[in-house]
Amino acid sequence: MKKEKKPLLSDEFLDELANEINRPIDREERSDESDGSD
Repeated sequence: MKKEKKPLLSDEFLDELANEINRPIDREERSDESDGSD
């Protein structure tokens, strides 16, 4: 009885997804801020 397979919407999966999504968003936000400063 092994429970290695985690559900697709597991806490770890969502956390990783948020991290992956936060990366580009943070970059875009910074770029947008720089653009507005110009």
